[in-house]
Amino acid sequence: MAAVPGELSLDDLAERAAVSPRTIRYYQSEGILPKPRHDGREARYDDSHLVRLRLIGELQERGLKLDAVRELLALEAKGGRSVVDWLGLEEVLRNPWVEDGPRTMTLAEVHEVLGTRPRRLVGSLVDAGVLSRQDDGRFFTPSQALLDLTLRLVDAGATIEIATRAEGLLRKRLARAADDLVDLFHAETGRAFAGRGTAEEVADALATLRPIALDAAGLILAQEIERGLRRLAADPRRKRP
Repeated sequence: MAAVPGELSLDDLAERAAVSPRTIRYYQSEGILPKPRHDGREARYDDSHLVRLRLIGELQERGLKLDAVRELLALEAKGGRSVVDWLGLEEVLRNPWVEDGPRTMTLAEVHEVLGTRPRRLVGSLVDAGVLSRQDDGRFFTPSQALLDLTLRLVDAGATIEIATRAEGLLRKRLARAADDLVDLFHAETGRAFAGRGTAEEVADALATLRPIALDAAGLILAQEIERGLRRLAADPRRKRP
């Protein structure tokens, strides 16, 4: 049988896909890479195998285990959302909602953040976990915005301990609410939310939803704190400050 132009040997495919021949055989045995054409005893591959290998690599780089890759490819084969669509949607879903991030600072930079506040706050922030000391003597915070909020609460009269406990309470309660909200909008995607559910439509819908969600969270939290304060004021057993 004559070789087909453009076909690749196992070694050629492995070199172009930057994987080992053993990995290619394993993917075939797992059913996530189509079997090659055989010319006698020699396996012959084409560009579709190369595209599939690169796709598998990209999915694994996104954190998917092989079982998840197999399931996603199987859904595509059954006429479900294409893997390319999934990659686009996954990229949209990973976009950050807040302009925040970690920061590493020298002691002088930490003092600059503190401004006129007492320098002893550095130790308290480290004890509370808002800052951590690095081996090179610098300081790391996982969230610049959270550090700023903690200092604003200190300015309002709270201790750092109270500020971090408040953050923990909010995160614990809001995490469940956030998961429930994500599940709600996900269930309605393609019906009452985000049009047909393409990556572009979901991106547009989330861009619109983001400021609404942040405003709603602030409004509802303020209303619930107001309710809690009214309950406290109406409790005859409360201790007066």
